[in-house]
Amino acid sequence: MNIETKLTEYKNNIDTLKAVESLEVYRWLISLGERLNNDPLSVEKRIEKNKVKSCQFDLFVDYESGRFKAWSKAMVSAGYAYILIDIFNSLNIEEAKKITVNDFKKIKMDELLTMSRKTGFYEMIEIMIGKLKNVGN
Repeated sequence: MNIETKLTEYKNNIDTLKAVESLEVYRWLISLGERLNNDPLSVEKRIEKNKVKSCQFDLFVDYESGRFKAWSKAMVSAGYAYILIDIFNSLNIEEAKKITVNDFKKIKMDELLTMSRKTGFYEMIEIMIGKLKNVGN
């Protein structure tokens, strides 16, 4: 699996849902958010240093048990967290370490999210990229 394949998969989903109705994208994000919390970040890891601070609601992310996990009560935020976790976790560590914020502009998620959600989305990417620097060294 490579990042281009995963990004294209999510971009195609978003484009298809947008063609039906933009509200469908939010419904899809909420359903992904519910799935995120099936295997959430442990309670012990939901601490300030793992918090996405620009998110309106609590959203936490960390590298735990050999992969990224996240947790949020806010279902839209949990939905985009699910997408990010899925993309990062589908790659091997060396491939994941090559990810940049610009890679995610291809799926055009930022065109769908409100300003505060968009800021949280990109902050979460930065946090995940930063955490990968300490993995496998």
